[in-house]
Amino acid sequence: MDGKLESSWVEGTNGDGIGESLTISYKSDLKFKTLAIYNGFGDPKEWGNHNRIKKLKLSTNTGTEETFLLKDSLSMQKLDLKTESNAKSITLTILEVYKGKQESGAAIAELKFLSEQSGLILSPPKNTWAIGKWKTESNIARISLHNDGTCEMGYESARMLCTWSEKGDKVLVQLEAKLPLTDTDRLELKFNRSGSDPYIEINGKHRFIRNNEV
Repeated sequence: MDGKLESSWVEGTNGDGIGESLTISYKSDLKFKTLAIYNGFGDPKEWGNHNRIKKLKLSTNTGTEETFLLKDSLSMQKLDLKTESNAKSITLTILEVYKGKQESGAAIAELKFLSEQSGLILSPPKNTWAIGKWKTESNIARISLHNDGTCEMGYESARMLCTWSEKGDKVLVQLEAKLPLTDTDRLELKFNRSGSDPYIEINGKHRFIRNNEV
């Protein structure tokens, strides 16, 4: 709950994490209607190695109990309760998982309880030009950047998760594996506004244009 994807909670048992729980306690009642969650380990390189939560039970000290199915994605998911809840203690219990490739520990990258008055779970990026879908002119590779700092990279039939951050007028992308097109897991995106059709340069070499396909 620190606003950083790279710091993640991982349950510490030897098994898959089913039945393990995380309890958050407050000094006074918290009013909330939605649980915002980033499912799995926040580092895209480790995301596929760890278990991710598939089914999650939310329960409170005031008797609220609901079960949710989560998508197998690092992007933010909003889980809406049927009715608004007031509670001092909230417990999240893992009921089912998506299996990781190497590690058995189930992870949560970030979470926040939201009400109508709540702010954003993560600070929105400033470089809004990067947000959206991009592709090479030959359509070999594609990249989609979301306004929560997560992204996906596609190369032919392969797809990988990534995260991105800002550095001056550039956007830095961290992939979970090497991209065949660039032979690296780190991308540097720079916006080029020259001409009628803006594009981004990746690592100063590869040109990506807006992907307006539905």
